Amino acid sequence: MSNTIQRNKMYDHITIAVTQFVAIVLLASAAMLPFATTKAVLTVCILILLALITFWPLKGSTADKAIPFLASVASMWCATLALKGWLPSSVIDGESEVSIHKFVAAIRPYERWAVNFALILVAATFVSFARQMFREDRSNLVRNLSHCLTASIACAALPGWLFLPSIIKFTFSVRVLELGVLVAIIGLFVVIVLAGLSHLWIKDAQYNAGTVFPQIGTALIPIMMCGMVVYGAGLAMLLVA
Repeated sequence: MSNTIQRNKMYDHITIAVTQFVAIVLLASAAMLPFATTKAVLTVCILILLALITFWPLKGSTADKAIPFLASVASMWCATLALKGWLPSSVIDGESEVSIHKFVAAIRPYERWAVNFALILVAATFVSFARQMFREDRSNLVRNLSHCLTASIACAALPGWLFLPSIIKFTFSVRVLELGVLVAIIGLFVVIVLAGLSHLWIKDAQYNAGTVFPQIGTALIPIMMCGMVVYGAGLAMLLVA
């Protein structure tokens, strides 16, 4: 019996590690393409979102899936619009002078998505709370609300990965290369730490009956939240440029 439990735990950890590795490799590969990087990363983000909905690891009904899904769609739409248009690959004009025109053009998408992201989270919180209040059976209210909000934050943060191509461009164009590399390393470290949280969550996980491969969904939630890390790293890259 104990051997079976140990094998199941090992299977869960391996599934999580493989899922996260594949997701990060796909996102990074899409961001490094020589053309249409935003569309490629967006396609991977959509696949990750659909995978989470399919392998849903949290408690709740279809309505509890719909709220995070809509939050993610809205966030993707806003991020795509924010990144539309001319984006400089460097804010340096000449040898070491920062071009204000290029800097403003580069930071504007970050400002737009930050505002939209905040509004989406406020709306998701309001709708999630209202949804729980209108339930006839309000058992496990706190758990269901926290699960819905956690998924909403993760799904809304997912499009932050769309800023990864700009980070790759800016890393080697900053005035002090070491600072750019340092920002990238710190960002990667935070992504690894967040990804590792899945291995802690899986210990106390309680899934809905009939859920298929919920370990995959558990693995994807931290990767989706890492969109905020990517966004922060991109913003930091601009500031050290």
